[in-house]
Amino acid sequence: MESQMTQLTCASSGAVGESGAAGGGSNATTYTISGVKVEFPAKAYPSQIAMMNKVIQGLKQNKNCLLESPTGSGKTLALLCASLAWQRHEYARVAAINAEIEARQEEAALLAAQERRQAQQRNQGGGESGKDALKVEDVKVEESSPYFPTQAGGGGGSAPPIYELTDDSDDDFKPTSKRPKSIYNPIASSKAEEVSTKPPPPPESPKLDEHKPYFVPPEKKLTVPKIFFCTRTHKQIAQITRELRKTFYKSVRSAILASREHTCINPMLNGVPNKNEQCREMLDNSALSGDGCSYHNGARKFGNFNYLENYGVYPGYDLEDFVKAGRVAKACPYYATRFLMANADIIFCPYNYLIDPSIRNSMNINFENQVVIFDEAHNMEDASREAGSFILKHHEMTKAMQDCEKVKSIGGAEPHALAEIASMLSTFCTWIDDQSKNLQDISYNTSGKYWNGTEIIAALQFSGLDERSVKSTKACFTAVLDQRERDLETAKERGVRARLEKPSISVISISIIENVFRLFEDMYKNNGCNRDDFRIALIKSMEKRRRDGQSGPFMTFVTLSLNVWCLNPALAFGEIRDVVHSIVLTSGTLSPMHSFESELGTPFPFKLEASHVIDKNQVWAGVVGTGPSGVNLNGSYQSAQSLCYQDEVGNVVQYVCDTMPHGVLCFFPSYQMMGKMVDRWRLTMRYRQLEEKKLIVIEPRSGPGDFEVAMNEFYASIKRSESEEDDGGVTGALFLAVCRGKVSEGLDFSDNNARAVICIGIPFPNFHDMQVKLKRDYNQANVSRGLLPGGEWYDIQAFRALNQALGRCIRHRQDWGAILLVDDRYIKNPRYIQSLSRWIRSSVQNFTTFFPLKNNMECFRDEMLARPIPTESTFAPPSPYGTFTLSLMNVGIGGGDENASSSYLLPNNAPRYPDGRLHIEPSSYSVDESSTDSTDFIPKRGTKAGNSNKSNRSFNPPVSQGRKSGISQTQLQNVTAGKSPGIAALFAKQFESSRVHNSSNRNDSSGGGGDDDELPDTRYSSSQDTQGGRNKRGRDKKIKL
Repeated sequence: MESQMTQLTCASSGAVGESGAAGGGSNATTYTISGVKVEFPAKAYPSQIAMMNKVIQGLKQNKNCLLESPTGSGKTLALLCASLAWQRHEYARVAAINAEIEARQEEAALLAAQERRQAQQRNQGGGESGKDALKVEDVKVEESSPYFPTQAGGGGGSAPPIYELTDDSDDDFKPTSKRPKSIYNPIASSKAEEVSTKPPPPPESPKLDEHKPYFVPPEKKLTVPKIFFCTRTHKQIAQITRELRKTFYKSVRSAILASREHTCINPMLNGVPNKNEQCREMLDNSALSGDGCSYHNGARKFGNFNYLENYGVYPGYDLEDFVKAGRVAKACPYYATRFLMANADIIFCPYNYLIDPSIRNSMNINFENQVVIFDEAHNMEDASREAGSFILKHHEMTKAMQDCEKVKSIGGAEPHALAEIASMLSTFCTWIDDQSKNLQDISYNTSGKYWNGTEIIAALQFSGLDERSVKSTKACFTAVLDQRERDLETAKERGVRARLEKPSISVISISIIENVFRLFEDMYKNNGCNRDDFRIALIKSMEKRRRDGQSGPFMTFVTLSLNVWCLNPALAFGEIRDVVHSIVLTSGTLSPMHSFESELGTPFPFKLEASHVIDKNQVWAGVVGTGPSGVNLNGSYQSAQSLCYQDEVGNVVQYVCDTMPHGVLCFFPSYQMMGKMVDRWRLTMRYRQLEEKKLIVIEPRSGPGDFEVAMNEFYASIKRSESEEDDGGVTGALFLAVCRGKVSEGLDFSDNNARAVICIGIPFPNFHDMQVKLKRDYNQANVSRGLLPGGEWYDIQAFRALNQALGRCIRHRQDWGAILLVDDRYIKNPRYIQSLSRWIRSSVQNFTTFFPLKNNMECFRDEMLARPIPTESTFAPPSPYGTFTLSLMNVGIGGGDENASSSYLLPNNAPRYPDGRLHIEPSSYSVDESSTDSTDFIPKRGTKAGNSNKSNRSFNPPVSQGRKSGISQTQLQNVTAGKSPGIAALFAKQFESSRVHNSSNRNDSSGGGGDDDELPDTRYSSSQDTQGGRNKRGRDKKIKL
């Protein structure tokens, strides 16, 4: 494929009249990437520019993106700005095309009216010439699309502004010999259609038939895709909306989708276990007797962006503020979001809302031809499998059967249909009872057996549940639901009497019966081609639940459950892939990346594996295979049971706590292993020794309340360690946590909260877990279909969880920390190191013995503590240059696909300032695709290669501030010798001395971009720093993305 060039133009807000353009203050910057103007609230890191380029290219070409950028590199900010900038560009482009369509429609309508009037005059023998004049208001023109309301206030909600675009964007309107398929035509029913984006030529003047009404063929207008921005949790959504409020695009119309657990404000439903079903029952009662939910009535009015402003809720709102406003307005926030979603440009939600078909249908989410962004998507494979899986419990199906029989007996609607449904449920429950007599032991108090799709169909057919009978029963169920809807409509007019005349089955029973039919639908879908992608397991176990399901004391019951497990995540993910405009998957820990395409069955032409924004010396990563006592550290299941191993791990953790200040995180493969370690350490007094140095906090397995208490306790201890108060020798806190737990997923442990991260063992999934075993066997049997072999899939699950836990260490540009992997299998198997994230694996050091590691880690700690704390004076004002252009070539990026059709990146050896940003002179360099090394700078035509007079090719870092940081040589020696007078005091003295020394040189215009770790530092360092009248010249750096 032809090599493509992408032009990136950057205009600093401090020059060429663009000051404050991005709403982010004097440091706001405007980038033009591939013809799309991106307003960025800061000077972007190279990794952010690379990510924005990938996103824009993918959206413009209607293709998918797979992007990894480490936590703290500003990926969320780059995603928001790039996607919203493209959408804004689309609004302007589509508005121009729709204006031409309207003009042609109006012209055709005028012509039709004129010919119609002339025909009437000819039939009447002529008429007054004055009557031949046509009034424009007599012609009906197609109304404006709700996506593009007029400026006069039509369409509901204010119209998005039409912005002036740069000249680069005009390329979208020029015909080319080879154009990608259209991504904007809403008529297209599949991606296979080739539709030109050039507006069609005006139709020829139609000939009027005097005896037939004139008809103008409708011409569909284009629409702009919405953006669904999805992440794992609502807490992460709150972080994203905070980032949105920092940008130029903060006024974009946005909505947040949330469950009833987060948005229901009816006090009658507080503490109710099945809030979804109870809410539906209350709505039914509202329709019947008016005694239901009073908050639902105001949802439509509350779900209006203009109305929300009366309650202080503006675009980019936080979910908590939205719920509070709903309480004040006495309107349901849950149903109000449905009305907001219809008019929103960007919609935030947890990604299971889109993947899970039951949630998606209940919330009426339509993502056809929309853009879907999945942030924190490292669990997407697991989430897709879970979305295709569900559970049928024997006692619940029995209750649904009894409900059908009861309604039938008291004269309910469609008695024959209810009887057939009850008969099918009875047959199904009887079959489960028969199979439960022949189960195999799985674990303590648990037994079971499983079938593949073909086997379960044969077994159910033998019991009388074949495809024909199930379809007949499904038709009966549809008739019952239709009659129920008619009864509810009638009840609005007749009240309670209609309900008594025709009772209906409960909402809970409807949900259970729907899942029963879902089992058969999955088996027979696509002529049964996907039935063996499922495994159906009958599990018999002990379960605690209330006797009547909702109230009363908990009791232990024997539970029979039929588990439907989807082993192919592509089935659930394909429902999104086949209809959306583009998919963007991104996370800080996607490595290893090659499994996503095969597991999700989705091509990702645009890939990115970006480096971290920190310098290499800010992270220390080591692997140790032997402990201080010489015991081999192998964390396999059998070795981990050894008391010698458990004691040696305690010695390693003790050393790290003694060496590293403030917060230390220690991750275990499982709760079981963590519990054994803690119990052993308490017996050997190691636990007490650790408590003398660090406050120990253990991740709870219980509800969110206990976890919140643990987090607050940990943060409070870190705060105390930062102060100069004597805390009994305690220097911080030690958090004992589990990979795949809450601590390892998305929580912020920046700066002193995590100066060291320890990972004990390798977090492989439980080998004896039935689902894990079935998935391994499934992948091994389907390697020919492109799936990963079972063993490789098993390893990837471990290292993806490991990388996520290790990502807690570095959270922003100035952060630093140590990472220690405690297991000799990393040393014996080099491929394990290659499975780590790119920014970690390049720094890993192997230590076969412990004491070299000890000295190395201490040197790293001393170096980090002795370095000056960055202040405003460390950086010069924003770049004095106005606009520069950088060509991005199809040269690939580390870890990505170098043969991808559009894999762009910045030159690897671009001169940079010490904080990592590019130092580029206007029109000084370009990248030439004819170069043998495409990452080198090539002098532009007219310059001599190797001209030493080109000073802009080198840069000079600032002189080290070490001598003027306020730390004496004696103090540094004391720190090295382990005699530090106090880490907090040292930090305080260093900061104060640096602040006083530089106060006279501080530049007021070099303000920061905010305290959030996602927002990069926005200040350039000067190209040369002078001290004592001498120029301190630094050597050229070669920094890779």
